Amino acid sequence: PSPPPCAPCSSPPPCAPCSSHRPAPRPMQCTDKTTTTEMTLPITFDADSALECSQLAMGLAYQEDVGLRLANALRTEGSPMLISVGTSNIAFAKTRGEASEELVIVNRGTIIKNVDDAVRNISGQVRTDRIFVGKRSGGEITMKSNGPFSKLSLHRQYLDRAKGVLFTYLLLDAMHGVYRIGDYKQVTVTGHSQGGAVSICLAALLVAFDVGLRALNDGHIDELEVDAMSSSVDAFTKGNASKLSITLDQDVRQFVVKWSGAWTHEKRWDVSSALLYREEAAAPDGPVRVYAFAPTKISNMAFETWIHENVPSTFNFIMRFDPVAQMVLPWNRRPGNLIEVRVRKNEWLRWLTFPFLEAWLNMSPWLPACCAEKGTYGGALHTGATILPAVTSFLLESPAVAKKASLDAVWNELKYFLVFEEWFGGDASSFVSWFRLKISKFPDKQVGATDRLLILKDGSEKGLDDFEYTIRTFSGARALTWSRVYFSGTLTLTFFVLVPVALLLLGVLLLLSAVAAPIYMTLKVGAYLSVEALSTMCCV
Repeated sequence: PSPPPCAPCSSPPPCAPCSSHRPAPRPMQCTDKTTTTEMTLPITFDADSALECSQLAMGLAYQEDVGLRLANALRTEGSPMLISVGTSNIAFAKTRGEASEELVIVNRGTIIKNVDDAVRNISGQVRTDRIFVGKRSGGEITMKSNGPFSKLSLHRQYLDRAKGVLFTYLLLDAMHGVYRIGDYKQVTVTGHSQGGAVSICLAALLVAFDVGLRALNDGHIDELEVDAMSSSVDAFTKGNASKLSITLDQDVRQFVVKWSGAWTHEKRWDVSSALLYREEAAAPDGPVRVYAFAPTKISNMAFETWIHENVPSTFNFIMRFDPVAQMVLPWNRRPGNLIEVRVRKNEWLRWLTFPFLEAWLNMSPWLPACCAEKGTYGGALHTGATILPAVTSFLLESPAVAKKASLDAVWNELKYFLVFEEWFGGDASSFVSWFRLKISKFPDKQVGATDRLLILKDGSEKGLDDFEYTIRTFSGARALTWSRVYFSGTLTLTFFVLVPVALLLLGVLLLLSAVAAPIYMTLKVGAYLSVEALSTMCCV
């Protein structure tokens, strides 16, 4: 290809002999089968953590025996220092790393059979202005962290569930009433589908809560009032209002926490443990990060910008044309960086890659099975069976990842959840569900690298060559416009213009048919009777 134009003068090389002129950056070119456009992931991106989160969010979180697996893992020698499961298995947490310096919070996605889970996805937006309220003798003040948290709008039910995870599960269940979030150098929040959307909300609550506590610690406010009510996890609130009133005891450097609601109690938190760990050397992009897999859109533009400024390490993994993640209101936003994956098709299936046709087929339940030979359509694009092989291959092999994931390191974090047993089924695979292995296949309970990779890919043999990847990071210059890339003009045209118009025309056609059919039958019967009458007259 011809050399790129010189920046900033944009003239073709060679340009004026000026030391300030440099060649404009090119889009990253990977192998001939794998293309990464726009830009690569930042150097601070932790591929090991992302790969582990993909397994926890799309594998362990959906297992019916997740509570048992967590309990067994905690009793295993050398396991992480903290493993905890919350009420109704709606969330769980574990530490990672040899020194357990990172806390991973996993939010389960929608269980289709659970009506409450399914209904929770349908909701409007709600403002965040009354969650954290700072008070002084002169009245209330708005706390700021690169922009006021009070001006944001979020999906009502996802925010409600995130509050339940923070103030019920994390604070009461995992930490037994004493907020010790500062004991960890890094806090990672992850989830799939609804769980991914909730994770973004939870990350925002963690950062905003920290801003309020710091304002109290620095003397900017005298009291921090927190609305901790959550209807999604009512293990202790029982549907009643629940509030935290937090003040500072200067003498002993402790936060005095008074909890009022269904029941009342008082706790003291050490200031050093209650504040997020903010050493830049340990976490250059902040102490909280998010890995969300197939999350829906959840917020307004203000929240999108706020996440960019306060939780820049928010990464969304999305399968292109995922019909579940796409069926949202066009004015909603999905905050964070984007890794978009597209399944490659066989040559004879290229006619399906026309955007309108492919998007429409994703919503069609009658797609022939033959069309998914080397690619998946429809709701399967939203499942771990499709996302896991794509994400695993990307994190282990893609040139777009500066420091690729280590299979051994990730396996060492997940091995505590292994279940070895004999089971009887009709297939010849070595495992029946996530990390549940045939003991006859692994009699010594040792799993080789090939089997490890296959297990992480949920049994799929697809690799990096079977997918196309597009990376778009949330840059300041594009803070308000970048997400249009995912909800592009093509998709907007497909879902909100062409499909509705087609349905409208179909409805008009059915209506005309309903009106015309009786008229046609009347005319037909009349003609028949006329012929019969004429025949009778002729006979007479």
